[in-house]
Amino acid sequence: MGIGDKRIRDFAEETAAPTPTPGGGSVAAVCGAVSAALARMVAGLAIGKDDYRDSQDELRRIQEEGKSLQDRLFALADEDSAAYDAVAAAIKLPKATPEDKKRRTDALQLALKKAAEVPLSTMEMCNEVIGLSKRALEKGSKSAFTDAGSASLIAHAALRAAALNAKVNLLSIKDWAFCAQMRAKVASLLASGQETAGQVERLTDSHFA
Repeated sequence: MGIGDKRIRDFAEETAAPTPTPGGGSVAAVCGAVSAALARMVAGLAIGKDDYRDSQDELRRIQEEGKSLQDRLFALADEDSAAYDAVAAAIKLPKATPEDKKRRTDALQLALKKAAEVPLSTMEMCNEVIGLSKRALEKGSKSAFTDAGSASLIAHAALRAAALNAKVNLLSIKDWAFCAQMRAKVASLLASGQETAGQVERLTDSHFA
């Protein structure tokens, strides 16, 4: 059973257990998935309504894209846990001989790269959710504008949490070119997410003026 198949209470208790997984990366992905669902709701509330007849195609696109993002982020929650488990397994490999040490080092480096790449993918998806939230805010149900704003805020927090999980794995990777490329991608996604989330926050706040 994957994380996306669990009840939220069960997932919370599994997260609270004294085991390394699911951890921050998985939680970030789940938050991103729930944010996508919230953006879908804002669009869905306007589908079929006369006041939004000019936006029906866009509203359906938001729902379809949101469902795809939601499913992908739930899958990434599982992938994040699996990636950490692979790192833990590599650490436990024997290191009695030079050959053992090399095999262990190679396996660990490969596992660490995967453990950095998964939260980077989560960041990419969360960035898309922030953009989706903006579109939902602009075209979706006006009465649910705070839900669209909330979707963006939660997805932005998930984006930043995923960044932490990507960066921490880079600390132990010896491939400097890989690390430099990953850090540049992380910085770019953080900057992009901050810009769009800021736009959504300002637009949401304008409804209270």
